[in-house]
This record gives sequence, C-alpha cells and structure tokens, in this order.
Amino acid sequence: MKRFAAILLSILLLAVLTACGGQPAASSSPDGEESPPAHTPGIQIPEKGGKKPVGTKDPGQTSEQAIDPDLVYSELVERFRTLVSDPFGQDSDKPGEMGVLEAARAAGDNAVYEMGYLIEDLSGDDIPELAVGVLDGMTNALYTLVDGKPELVFEGWYRSSYVYMGDGHFYYSGANSAAENGQGVFYLTKDGTELECESFLFTGLNRDGDLDVYYNETGSWDPAESEKSDMTAEDFWALDPAGEPLPLTPFSGTGGGSASGSEFPVSVQYLTEAGDVDCDWVTLYDGDGAASLLFTTDSPVTEFTVLTLELKDFTETGAAIFSASPVVLEKGVDSLPEVMTADTPVAVQLGFMGTIPNYGISYVDGGGNLRRFALVQSGYDGSVLLEEADPNETQFILPGEVSG
Repeated sequence: MKRFAAILLSILLLAVLTACGGQPAASSSPDGEESPPAHTPGIQIPEKGGKKPVGTKDPGQTSEQAIDPDLVYSELVERFRTLVSDPFGQDSDKPGEMGVLEAARAAGDNAVYEMGYLIEDLSGDDIPELAVGVLDGMTNALYTLVDGKPELVFEGWYRSSYVYMGDGHFYYSGANSAAENGQGVFYLTKDGTELECESFLFTGLNRDGDLDVYYNETGSWDPAESEKSDMTAEDFWALDPAGEPLPLTPFSGTGGGSASGSEFPVSVQYLTEAGDVDCDWVTLYDGDGAASLLFTTDSPVTEFTVLTLELKDFTETGAAIFSASPVVLEKGVDSLPEVMTADTPVAVQLGFMGTIPNYGISYVDGGGNLRRFALVQSGYDGSVLLEEADPNETQFILPGEVSG
C-alpha cells in the first residue's frame, strides 16, 4: 500500500497520477461488454476533491448491528458454495453471481479450494460486509446489510476486476477495448453501500493512432473530460500496486488442497530478491520476460522435479492432456535437493509462453504420493499458481478448460 501511494504521489507531481476507474454495475455481464463505469446507473462518482467517505444511512439505524451477520449471509454463502462446487453444471445471470461463476469456471474442479468468502466489517461502520472471490486475488462480489438484508455493492470479473488493498480500498483494473484500459483506486463509503472513486488513469488512442494516458477524478473514460498525462503507455502498464488480499475462508472448508482432497505442502511465489535467498537454483530461460520463481515446502518432500509440458490433446470432457518430461539440468550450474525441506527452497528461472502451461513440477509427499502440477499465471492479477494434474490418471491431465 505504501509503495503504491509513493508511486501515485510521484505521478501527481508530474501531473500524471492514478484515478478511479469505471466500475461495473451490479447487473453487468462478465462477457466484457460492460458500459464505462462513469455512465453506469447506481454508481455515484464524487466531484473532484470529494474523497472523504460519506455515510448515507440514518444515524439512528442500528438493526444491522443487532443481528447475526453469519446467519443473515448464510443463504448467500451456501448459494455461492453451490455455484463454485459445480461451475460447469449450472448458469446464472443474476447480479453478484456472474463474476463468481466466471472465476469458478477458470479454476475448474479446484474452485472450492481456490475461492472463498469473508464476513467482516471493511467500511468501518461496525456492519460486516460479505466478500466472495479468489484466495489471494480478486474480489468477485461484495455485499453489505441494508435494513437487515444483504445488498450487492459491486461485482468484479476478468475484464473489470477489484483487488483489496487494505483500509477499505480496492484497486480496479478493467478494459472497454484493446485500446481502452483503466486502472484506479476505489474506497468504500462509510456505510459500505457504495464504492467511491479516489483516482483513475486510462488509455486511449490519439489522432495519430498512438496510445495516450489520461487522468481524472470523476471516473470518466472520455478524454475530453480528462487531463492528458505525461505518463507513457509503458509506465501505465508498469504500475504495480501493493495489496492486502482478504483472508477468505475456502468454500471447501479447509485452508488448502485440491480436488483430490489432500493438502499441498509445496507452494510457489515470485522471487524478487534472489540474493537474499539461499537455495538451489535452476535456469531454464533467461531472456526477455523471464520470471524467477521460489518453491518452498511446509513439510519434507522427495524427488522434487521441474517438468517441461506440451499440450497434446483434449478428453471428451475438455480436460487437457499434456506430455510431461523432466528438464535436463546443466551440471555444475543447476541443482535440486534430494530431499526438499523448509530449509532447502528451490528457485527456478523460466519463461511463461502464452496461457497454455509449458512448465510444471512433481514431487513425492510425506504419504508417498506422487503429486504433479502445472505452473500457470493467474488471468486476474498475474500471480503464479499450481494446478494439480489428475492424481488418478497416469497421463498428465489438467481438469477444466485450457485456453490458447
């Protein structure tokens, strides 16, 4: 959060800054055809400089504070649990459910482990909100209580996403077209019933067909209602806001796992400061766009292996079949531990080539089970994820859909 604030301050001094982007209406569709946020009914964008949360509920209204939020939200939680448990077996065009369903379909059979919910006061009015979304990722739906009943505040999906930043703030990232992309900061009003815009940056084509970056504090996507920024398109895409992901409870009811029902000891994250980590190292690609990943484990595992994946075919249900081969390690340069423990992490430098997984890992867990995973990048926030291959198949098969 501090890092992002520093970035925004620097941009402001250059008349560049961030701003509040269009947020989708509760009835928008996750197909990416939503209208620009500033023109969406039901959304109130503050005038320039009006950034302080303003409560709109009757000060004497205390019914929401006197009820049990877990009980009031229970029907919604179970409805979302049903959607997430069988995302391909049902459909919905109900506001609040469309973004959740889109995210669940992207996660496939592991959706109940990768998505969850949280009941907590995020606006500071002592009335808990219900957040539903992806663990360590975007918020797909947010509700609050009005007159003792759940009311949708906003909905998010791939082309119009919100990620929690802490202190009641959400970072918005969306697109109206290939040339029109927006990034901005929203915060919940004091009563939690609306998102207000704090700052907004968006891109658009100029008369020469080049991308310009514009800034305003109204949420408008219209260059005529905005100030042209000195920021380049490259600077716009390089914005890297820090966040504080909401501590969601998985719909599976457990803190980790997959469709196979067992916990994953090995996890992965981006490695930004390799010099500060003592670990085994494998370099598979060091060209432009290379990413360094750090693998750690909560408990000892053996036979940790990095795999090269190649898509070969699809099953009748749409599951992707890959060939999986251990990478060839360069003697004297690459190394992997015989037994991977919490004290022996592994760093791997590689390149993500498109949306189809091209690398994976395998290991034998403490129970003697062979576990195999594809390395994939989240389409929501770019984070790296482990997607488990079907443990009941000898072939490397990823359930769900793989997009090319």
